[in-house]
Amino acid sequence: MANSVDPRDDADKSATQNESRPELSTLDSMLINGDLDQVPFADIDLNSAEFVEQVIPNADRSNARSTSQQSPGNTLESRPPASPHRIVPPPIRSRQLVLIGAGETHLQVLKWWRRNPIRRVNLTLVSAFDHVVHPGMLPGTLAGFYRPEETRIDLVKFCQQCGVRLIVDRANLLDPYTREIEFAHQPMLRFDLVSINIGSVPSAEPLWQSHRMMVSTKPSSTFLDRFRARFQEIVDQWNRAPGPEMLQVAVVGAGATGVELAFSLEQCRHDLELPIDVRVIDGNSEILPRFPRATIRRVKRLFKKRGIETSLGSRVVNVDDSGPSTLRLENGQMIRADLVVWATDAAPPMSLAGFRLPKSAQGFLNTRSTFQSIEDVPVFIVGDVADFAGQTISNAETSAVRRASALQENLVRWFDDQPLVEYRPKKSAMTILGCGDQTAILSYHGFCLYGSWVWWLKDTIDRRWIRQFQVH
Repeated sequence: MANSVDPRDDADKSATQNESRPELSTLDSMLINGDLDQVPFADIDLNSAEFVEQVIPNADRSNARSTSQQSPGNTLESRPPASPHRIVPPPIRSRQLVLIGAGETHLQVLKWWRRNPIRRVNLTLVSAFDHVVHPGMLPGTLAGFYRPEETRIDLVKFCQQCGVRLIVDRANLLDPYTREIEFAHQPMLRFDLVSINIGSVPSAEPLWQSHRMMVSTKPSSTFLDRFRARFQEIVDQWNRAPGPEMLQVAVVGAGATGVELAFSLEQCRHDLELPIDVRVIDGNSEILPRFPRATIRRVKRLFKKRGIETSLGSRVVNVDDSGPSTLRLENGQMIRADLVVWATDAAPPMSLAGFRLPKSAQGFLNTRSTFQSIEDVPVFIVGDVADFAGQTISNAETSAVRRASALQENLVRWFDDQPLVEYRPKKSAMTILGCGDQTAILSYHGFCLYGSWVWWLKDTIDRRWIRQFQVH
């Protein structure tokens, strides 16, 4: 008769053995048994104190045990001599790279970081807002061609996808010598290297900041909400007391942004069936400075056809709010305006006053051709606030992708202690101006092309650009 074995007996024996044996984690078991090749080092922080204090000593004991098992002789002789002191190397500190501002160049850097981060470097993005709006699509949004969510980048989702920490706050102070950044609400942050890509603001900031009838185009992240709130106010006032007078909307600034906004606001007059007059005001004697003559002539013809008037040669110096809101020009002329969209030339924001870096006479940050500050400090500067070899480089004059590529290379070179490379911007670039009615004007090397197909090209470029940063 065969011997029968009750499986419960084995279970009882196993349980008794397990009770007398201390529980081991998977990692400890592998180390004690000498199975170091099976340790899941991908899940271990090699710089942590726990790894240095526990894993390394366990690994040493495991190696000693495996050596003693291979030696059949006296095991005491095969052990290494005991040392009264164990030298543990300090953990490797991760270096800190901080990007201040979510401009186009920094967005491209984040996209690159997602694919190829720098080893042993932590990246932090600092932004005053948790989202970014593509400024090139704002006039089209006013004209009704885009929904607001189509033009917006969610920085929280995008940074999570890229493995980047996001701090939503305003940087009030940057000290390149102590390597500290102070915020309006967050604790101080230390850095090893910082890059600045905050946007410029329209000029005469104290003036447009102090009058609620004025809506600045910057920051673009909040422009649409601010404009709609003020526009709804004046429409409600007119509906309560309609009169023969037209609603007066002024665009201060006759550059590319001002011209596009004027076209879009004129289109709103037809879409909303409101009596709106649109006027463009600029201190220059001509619209669109630095644009080809052919483009200027085309815009002037369209302004005349669509009833958009201009007041050129005298800048706005003050506002009279005592009665109907009136703009006072430098030459003494008074222009009534119920709503003012401020879109003048770029100027440095007042927040740059807390950045302890060399500045130009206009207040921009002086920058070398490598993007590094002209002082020998770990600070890079790109975008509108950079005074690059004596001139500011705006997004219209060169490609953010080219700037980002050069910046990425120099970030890597800085951490590797290699010489930085110089960046040489293009002297000209293609510019497309939307006309608010699904037509557009293309300017390139003195040529000017106009039509609906140009709008299709602009729409395609803008949608393709925004989609690469949107996370659904």
